[in-house]
Amino acid sequence: MKVFFDFDGTLTTKDSLLPFLLFVVGWPRFVLKSIFILPLICRYFFNRNLRGQVKNKALLLYLSKYTPTQLEQFVTQFIDSILPRMMRPEGMAILEKHVKNGDECILVSASINLYLVPWAKQNHFTHVIATPFLGTPPLMIGQNCYGEEKVDQILKQYPQIQTENCYAYGDTIGDIPMLKLAKKGFMWSNKQQQFIEINAK
Repeated sequence: MKVFFDFDGTLTTKDSLLPFLLFVVGWPRFVLKSIFILPLICRYFFNRNLRGQVKNKALLLYLSKYTPTQLEQFVTQFIDSILPRMMRPEGMAILEKHVKNGDECILVSASINLYLVPWAKQNHFTHVIATPFLGTPPLMIGQNCYGEEKVDQILKQYPQIQTENCYAYGDTIGDIPMLKLAKKGFMWSNKQQQFIEINAK
């Protein structure tokens, strides 16, 4: 059985891209450079369609000075020292259960594959569908993997998925299209502190 997991807020307790950028550049430089992206962020609050532009701008602003080798070193350190403190125990327990059952676990996230791919390999995922990242310059390639784009990418790589018995786990409205695609979709509830099934086909 295939099982699709969102990352931020599902397997973690919060967004992971911002902590990664902070880890790489440090607070002083992050705050200083944020001035250059502030106007775009303000526009984003009134137009959520700018989500991808904000991410592109942030990647270029904060990561452009680093070589692929330097970024790889940051990724290794981030995975080893920061991500473990961000993981949601309930989400990781469900992942462990599916891995033990021999299910094919696929990570589907709007975060960048720069650090998700090596993390996923360490945690028994068979495949990663994420926002693609090009190191030089540090820009996304293609669409931000969010909302309906998650479904488009899943169907592109798993065209028979709608006829298969599969599960999906998420935590925000951006995950709902993916959860509805699966036979059983589960949404994390902060109020109940557990995953709640939202649809069953």
